[in-house]
Amino acid sequence: MRHILTIILGLLITNSVFATGQVPDYLIFKGDTVAIFSNPLERYFEQTGKSELIDFVGCGSTACWRGYKAIWELKNDSLYLREITSCHKDCGLEIKNADLNKMFGTDNVFANWFTGKLLIPQGKQVQYIHMGYASIYERELHISFKSGLKTNERTISNQKIADKIALENRQRQIAKLVQDTLFYQVQQKVDWDTTKTAWYNLCAEKYILTYNRKGKLKKVWVDWDGETFREKIDDWWWNMTDDKKCRRTIKKALNPIRISNLDLPKHKTKISFEIFYDRKTGKLELWKEFWMEQE
Repeated sequence: MRHILTIILGLLITNSVFATGQVPDYLIFKGDTVAIFSNPLERYFEQTGKSELIDFVGCGSTACWRGYKAIWELKNDSLYLREITSCHKDCGLEIKNADLNKMFGTDNVFANWFTGKLLIPQGKQVQYIHMGYASIYERELHISFKSGLKTNERTISNQKIADKIALENRQRQIAKLVQDTLFYQVQQKVDWDTTKTAWYNLCAEKYILTYNRKGKLKKVWVDWDGETFREKIDDWWWNMTDDKKCRRTIKKALNPIRISNLDLPKHKTKISFEIFYDRKTGKLELWKEFWMEQE
C-alpha cells in the first residue's frame, strides 16, 4: 500500500512532464516504477464491450483521452492490475480510485485478457513528438505477453535515430547562428539591381548549403521541401536550367565565409538559407524559419 501511495504522488507530479502528450500508465517492475507507453486495460474494454469504470470519478483531457491512469505490476512473470485512478486533480473533480473488486470480483486482478507488448521508454528523451506515445527515447524495453503471462523481453536501441536527430538539431543551431552573416555577404557580393535583371530572374530562393568538416562551403542547391533538386531528377535536366547560374552565384558570394569555429559535426553539415525579393518594397529580405526566431 505504501508503494501505491508513493506512485500516486509521483503521477501527480509527473503530469507536468506529460502535459502535452498522453499521460502514461505505470508498471511496478524489478523494484522500480516506470512509465509504460501501452494501455493494457483498453484490451479489456475491447474484449468485454465495457467502457465505464464502476463508481469511478474520472477526468479526461486532451492529455488523457481515456480518462484514467492504471498501475500494473509484473510479478513472477504475470501481469497484475493494481490500481486505476483518475487523470487529473485540476479539473474540479476529486482524485478517486476505481473499485477493482466491483469491476473484477477481486482486488488481485490478473490481466489474463492481455496479449501484446508493454513498451517502456528508457534513457533520455531524444525527441518530443506531440502525438500519443510517439516521443523517442534512447532505448525501449519491450515486454511481450500472452494471456497475461510474459513470453519475451528485449531492449531496442534508438541510437541511430538519436544520432540523426542530434545531427539535425546541431545543423539547425549552426544555421541559426550564421543566417545574418550569410545574408549580409550575399547582399554585398551579388548584384540585386532589378533595372538590370528582372525580379523573377533574381536568385532569391531557398538554398541548402553543404559545408565540409573544415567549415568550407562545398555545394549549393535549391531546397525543394527539404531535398535538393538533384535528389529528385537527373543531373542533365537540372544542369540545363537557369538555376545552375544562381547556385554558382550564391556559392561564389559565400565562398569566403568559413564556419569552422562553430564545432561542426564530424562529417558534412547541411544548413538552409532563404532569401526573398519583395517587389513592393524593392528590398531583399532574409527569411527565417520559425525555429530560428526562437530563443
